[in-house]
Amino acid sequence: MTSPFDQGFERGVREAGALRYRLNLIKSLLEILELKVEDYLKVNEAKIKYVPQRFLEEAEGIAKGAGLSVYEVLALDFGLSVDKLFMDGCTAFAIPSGFTSDGSVMLMKNRDLGFRRIHPQVLSYSKLDGYNRFIGVVTAGSVCWYQGVNEHGLIAFNTATPQQLIDPTLAQGMSVPVIIRRILEECGSVDEALKFISGSQFNAFSNLFLSDCERIVIVELKAGFTPYIWEVKEPDCRSNHYLFHVNPDVRNELEFLVRQQTLVRYTRGRMLLRGVEKFSVDVLMGFSRDHFHGPSPYSICRHPPIVGSPLIALLSSTTLSSQIFKVGVGGVEVYTAIGYPCQTEFIRTVFGDDIPIEAADGRLWFKQYGGGV
Repeated sequence: MTSPFDQGFERGVREAGALRYRLNLIKSLLEILELKVEDYLKVNEAKIKYVPQRFLEEAEGIAKGAGLSVYEVLALDFGLSVDKLFMDGCTAFAIPSGFTSDGSVMLMKNRDLGFRRIHPQVLSYSKLDGYNRFIGVVTAGSVCWYQGVNEHGLIAFNTATPQQLIDPTLAQGMSVPVIIRRILEECGSVDEALKFISGSQFNAFSNLFLSDCERIVIVELKAGFTPYIWEVKEPDCRSNHYLFHVNPDVRNELEFLVRQQTLVRYTRGRMLLRGVEKFSVDVLMGFSRDHFHGPSPYSICRHPPIVGSPLIALLSSTTLSSQIFKVGVGGVEVYTAIGYPCQTEFIRTVFGDDIPIEAADGRLWFKQYGGGV
């Protein structure tokens, strides 16, 4: 176990190459878009208000270890974030224990993002003093985890859903990655996680998957509304940008296009689920690599061909990583593909095992996306 600053310093040293690559590419992107760097790399104080002090201390450590400004590191997580305008992607599956070949609970998430090249992915633990240890895939240099599993076998991750214009007084609170990381660090079960959410303010829009060895739920988070909880009793899936309980009307052509991509992937996911009697890790690996309708924005494994300018290459949405979480009598296991899952071998990690350095420092990700550490 370690202090936030020391953990950040270790990560900063290890992830320095990937983090510098990320910053340099963002600056190039801003130049293409004719935006000022100082306007983008600017910390949003409204976001910082709901961020635990330990996260900020870890960011200070990351900056120190990487030899960068702490303000730049904080701005990547809590700034203007042009890249977050392109959050389309993410397909996830949840399999209760009664439907798996060995009686374990299994969940899988393909993490997809636009501005794909500015999100180098690494596999990392968090082991802060006084908090649950957890492991997950995270963007290099970020203190914001969107997925992981902790030492108690509690799994938490999201798929993004539409953000709507509402009264800003109803949208104050924690962002999705802050919620997910705090759940992993502070909760030991789904029941505890739901209690945490019910007592929290959030400015979040997501389908939040929560699972332990006994219960799986999907929580529809939408700022200004009471969370809606789906109990997962049978194999289920979600794709991004779709809420089943409170689904906003289509507002424009772009939203319609995104919804169509989402519906196609969701329909394909349901088709895959119907074709399996007993699920295993190998089955979920196959789901993560599925190219039906693709590879394209409409397939579960997404990496459409890039034709056009350097800006188009940056904007394109692809699968950045895939992660399978398995919790059962054998303990907690994580299977991770960094990069396109169809072109990458999954790394098996039993909770507590050392992480291969090429997965922890970004080298595996750069094998597919170029650049280097």
